[in-house]
Amino acid sequence: MPKKVIVVGAGLGGLAAAIHLSHKGFEVAVFERNAAVGGKMQEIVSENGYRFDTGPTLLTMPFVFEDLFQKVGKRLSDYLTLLPLEASCKYFYPDGSRFTAYCNLDRLRREIADVFPTERDRFERYFQYAKKIYDATAENFIFNPFSFARLLKTNPLDLLSIDALSTAHNSNAKFFSDKRFVQFLDRFPTYVGSSPYLAPATLNVIPFVELYYGGFYVKGGVYELARAYQRLAEDLGVTFQFNMDVAQILIENGRAVGVKFTNGSEARCDAIVSNDDAVHTYEQLLNGAAPAAARAASKLDASCSGFVLCLGVSKIHPELSHHNIFFSSDYENEFNDIFSRQLPPTEPTIYISISSKTDTGQAPSGKENWFVLINAPYLSEAYDWNLHKQAYRDLVISRLKTLGFTDLDRHIEFERILTPLDLKARFNANRGSIYGVSSNTKSAAFLRPKNRSPYVKGLYLASGSAHPGGGTPMVTLSGKFAAELLMEDFGAR
Repeated sequence: MPKKVIVVGAGLGGLAAAIHLSHKGFEVAVFERNAAVGGKMQEIVSENGYRFDTGPTLLTMPFVFEDLFQKVGKRLSDYLTLLPLEASCKYFYPDGSRFTAYCNLDRLRREIADVFPTERDRFERYFQYAKKIYDATAENFIFNPFSFARLLKTNPLDLLSIDALSTAHNSNAKFFSDKRFVQFLDRFPTYVGSSPYLAPATLNVIPFVELYYGGFYVKGGVYELARAYQRLAEDLGVTFQFNMDVAQILIENGRAVGVKFTNGSEARCDAIVSNDDAVHTYEQLLNGAAPAAARAASKLDASCSGFVLCLGVSKIHPELSHHNIFFSSDYENEFNDIFSRQLPPTEPTIYISISSKTDTGQAPSGKENWFVLINAPYLSEAYDWNLHKQAYRDLVISRLKTLGFTDLDRHIEFERILTPLDLKARFNANRGSIYGVSSNTKSAAFLRPKNRSPYVKGLYLASGSAHPGGGTPMVTLSGKFAAELLMEDFGAR
């Protein structure tokens, strides 16, 4: 009889784990508390023809997705169309200057020389520095489950090259004199919900990955990636049950043996992969059965969250690209607001994704779908989104007007607001965070929850809050690692 595995949650990490396990002969059942797959990768479709991705909007490292399908004898291209983008983002600075991060490296170099003439040669040195971080972290942190045994075998010189003792901002500022270019690079730690002024410079691997591998979009919307994972899993025999909210992981003699749902029913199994937030898994789903796990989880700092406006805009803005960033004038103060004062910034950097620039079917003809994202603090007593949601929406709209979109109000014909409260309610996100655990300490990479639980036998973690971290490729790898460790324990590799 095949071993039975329950996957708690149908986010990308859970789906990836289910795909790998089913391919190896396990009987896999996925239970999802919401009505559809994807976890935080979701979509909104309005009645008047606007469509929005409400999770990830940009993909990189496409080989991670291709590898998932190849490992089970399938081709990604048979399930979706991945479109390379001309530019990963267009940046707008308070002084009126603009910079386009082209995905072609030669074109990017020319753009750097035009916009930041003092930084062309420095960029070449920086790019090699960031590549060294990537090379040094690939084996230990990115493409394998974390292991201290593997780490101890690493060349000490490689460990020194990850630049863990400096902050991302301090290292960036040492390379470049143009504060605008430093701000461009300082943005990347936000991809994992962290502050460039707190997070280790190891995170400078992120700009290397995006600039080297480029940015991608999925035809029909990024959510099509989640649908493709689901179809692949179903093709392999994985079963799905939706609107099934797991209330507890059942443990007997220190081993995970099943789950209990909020409706009182139970399901038994031989092992569990939790795609739930790792902190929520350890603090809530174990129901006190592993106190050490709950204590460890309580010490993990949450990543930042986000405030989102989905706007259907009845006007074309030719100056905007698919991905756009409008920087604030005081970046450090903005992050102090988010992480120290735990307040949404009063002069926020604004990200606007307009997928209709690449995929015209995402909005009615002559109109645009604006996904507007502001970095926001995780939930705390310092700010009440129930009281202030509308006021903060008005602040963001006012700021957009000052940025040149003076008639925006008159052109909004669809609107949806999402706050950290929504993330907590829908996805059990720890304190409403987007990326689970923050990387704002030098030891964050070592303290991130491991894919094989050291507290409960037969329990494995596959999510953005577990190793190797947040982001669509990383979550996919998290599912792979959890599956591989489970197979190793069951002698099925």
